[in-house]
Amino acid sequence: MKNLLFIDAGIFVIAVVAAFLKGDFTLIIEIIGYAGLIFIVIPGILMGSFVSGDRIRANYHAEDEERREKNIVSRNLFFVGLFNIAISICASCFRTP
Repeated sequence: MKNLLFIDAGIFVIAVVAAFLKGDFTLIIEIIGYAGLIFIVIPGILMGSFVSGDRIRANYHAEDEERREKNIVSRNLFFVGLFNIAISICASCFRTP
């Protein structure tokens, strides 16, 4: 869980530095939101969610230990993405126009 916090902190630092260099602090919300979307799509690719049913069945029977490891990594990445999207939505709701 600490690693996930470090990943989010790193994304936030990169977003703040980019926004400071650009001079537009609403860029922080966009960068965190885009990073969240990326961290939602990557677990979908790892889990094989974007393939057909027969391919999912074939992959399920072909891998056992690898599937457990991919599930753990996918779950962690999904939560990082979910947290980033939640921060982005909350920050965009409370920003002043």
